[in-house]
Amino acid sequence: MRTLSKALTAASAAGLLMFAGAPAHASDQTDWDNYWLACETDNNFKFNLYYNSNTQGAWRDFGYAVGNFDSVYSGQGYKPVVFCNTGAAGSLQNVKNNAASAKNEHTSYGACVYFSSWFNGAKDGLQPAVPTPVSRNLVNTYNENASFQWC
Repeated sequence: MRTLSKALTAASAAGLLMFAGAPAHASDQTDWDNYWLACETDNNFKFNLYYNSNTQGAWRDFGYAVGNFDSVYSGQGYKPVVFCNTGAAGSLQNVKNNAASAKNEHTSYGACVYFSSWFNGAKDGLQPAVPTPVSRNLVNTYNENASFQWC
């Protein structure tokens, strides 16, 4: 009986894990994708933040606006956005208040990094990537950044 109970518990847990990661509703799908796909090298995200100046160190890709780097819905609750585990300086550090440079590869939209959450306060803007990607060190939000949106 104990073995059957363990088997049922394991099966139930596995079933829950399959569904526990799914976002609560469709509007959370963007956050879920942005959180987990941002470290895949073959994603289509067009904006990058870097831990160090001159687009060096660990990086994080963004494809969608993020109102608060400290609290993004991940499918299993709210978590801070962290730099990708690249082995470089800043790997797995929180993005909030730790980014020093940025690169915009989007040809249609400029990108803005804001000092405060929800797109408030001082900002650094990067022009659309026409004809080539735009990279720069952050000035107004250097290591003091809390949100990003296309602008």
